[in-house]
Amino acid sequence: MADLPPYTETSLDVIDETYDRLQATFASHRTQEAAYRLYNLKQLAFLINDNEERIIAAAQADLGKSSFEARLAEVIPTLNEIDLAVKRLPEWMKDDKRTRDSTYAFKLARPRVKKQPKGVALIIGAWNYPFQLTLSPLVGAIAAGCPAVIKMSEHAPVSAALIAELIPRYLDPEGYAVVNGAVAASTALLEKRWGHICYTGGGPVGKIVAGAAAKTLTPTTLELGGKSPTIVAPDADLKITARRMLSIKQMNVGQMCVSPDYVLVTKENVDAFTEELIKTLEHFHPPNSERSFLNESASTFVRNTNDYQRLENVLDDAEKGGKVVYRGEADKDRNRMGLSLVRLPRDAKDEESWLVRDEIFGPILVIIPVEDIDAAIKYINAGPTPLALYVSSASRATFEKVVSQTLSGSAIWNDFAMTPICRTVPFGGVGESGWGNYHGYDGFLAFSHQRSLLEVPYWMEFAQKNRYAPNMNPRNERMLKRVMGTGINFSRPVSVESERLALQRSRNRRHLYLGIIIVTLGAWLGFGARSIGKVLGTLKAKLRL
Repeated sequence: MADLPPYTETSLDVIDETYDRLQATFASHRTQEAAYRLYNLKQLAFLINDNEERIIAAAQADLGKSSFEARLAEVIPTLNEIDLAVKRLPEWMKDDKRTRDSTYAFKLARPRVKKQPKGVALIIGAWNYPFQLTLSPLVGAIAAGCPAVIKMSEHAPVSAALIAELIPRYLDPEGYAVVNGAVAASTALLEKRWGHICYTGGGPVGKIVAGAAAKTLTPTTLELGGKSPTIVAPDADLKITARRMLSIKQMNVGQMCVSPDYVLVTKENVDAFTEELIKTLEHFHPPNSERSFLNESASTFVRNTNDYQRLENVLDDAEKGGKVVYRGEADKDRNRMGLSLVRLPRDAKDEESWLVRDEIFGPILVIIPVEDIDAAIKYINAGPTPLALYVSSASRATFEKVVSQTLSGSAIWNDFAMTPICRTVPFGGVGESGWGNYHGYDGFLAFSHQRSLLEVPYWMEFAQKNRYAPNMNPRNERMLKRVMGTGINFSRPVSVESERLALQRSRNRRHLYLGIIIVTLGAWLGFGARSIGKVLGTLKAKLRL
């Protein structure tokens, strides 16, 4: 096994010294320079690259993760984030011009938005993905020019110790530091004023973080997880859905904030989908085999004895009620547990257990029969806002309907849990699943203050005379309307339906112009006039122009 350092808690005195040191660094303004940011971003990449085997060994020691899962979820996404930031940082740092839609009075004032670092950041990571959930936000902080303190989770001590060793070796120790410890360390950190706080974890602690941040009016990003639902539509491919869903649900044995928590299956598919799930489990992870969930190479383990006991109690209670349709293998001595399937009554009627009340965060998948897609949407909207939502259907229209009638941090059509590793889309929750987001450009913005700038040089004084007394006369009022205002540049609306038709006509015209260009090019290439006329007529009829 790779050489891994021992876990040591950071003393409160060192926390104070670290905070003061990083504040002094920020006050020096050197973290704002693009070269400083790029250097530390590149160093972070080589921190991961040079120590990949140690990172994998730490993930295995803390949670029993295989090298495949550690690379997939911890190493590759973080390197992808860094690569994007290094590639795009000069572009991200540029001021955003806001001249086009400004009124005449501000056209020459160079209206723009400057993105400046908010200050020293606090990043509080989670134990289930200790590298990705700390280093990925750190990428955003470095890119934005913010020094940062990383608070590692004490529930992943080997990973925490490794990060604490590596950060000062690779990054500027005056700008970036790691704090290890439990509640006392977190409390000490939260008592301080920060430029931004990024927290990943459960809702109860998230409320504590938000409350502490409110005392100093510190902006926060809270990624809190929650019960992420899946809707299986009548036209879903059940085999593909089962395979894709369970390949994600088995990762970290369900200890993942975007893991499918429960499945809403339309009534005609419930039995067939349940059978498909069981077949898939027994095909890919047959009991008493090398691919069994009890085998160390096939699966991780539950975090600790308390979590294991909670999950076992949930399954025991469900089994007493005749709700368990498939119970996975279990090895209590090693905190290892296979995936189990629990089927509830229609719409989970009269169910008040943990299965419907709280995030499961473990290897249990709940199946809930519903009447139709509308019933599934109603069920989701009646509960807390989820971090992720999944729709399995052959129809994109079904996906779009669900998206338009629900709210969630993210949504995926026919796959699961991919948004956290897609570097070009923001990752975060809404409502009970958190607020704010990060990853890629959105991570850069999370740690940046978007500062409005205007410039009114002295030579523009000739245009300012109407602001000085005496200025109340008809000529000045006309000038005020012309220069400062825009007036109403649209007709009085008639109805929602008329606005809908106007939008449709505008879209259709654009499509028609494109069609004209295409068929004109076809004529130039030698197509006959009759063929061109036929295509134009068909296009016009289809677009109802």
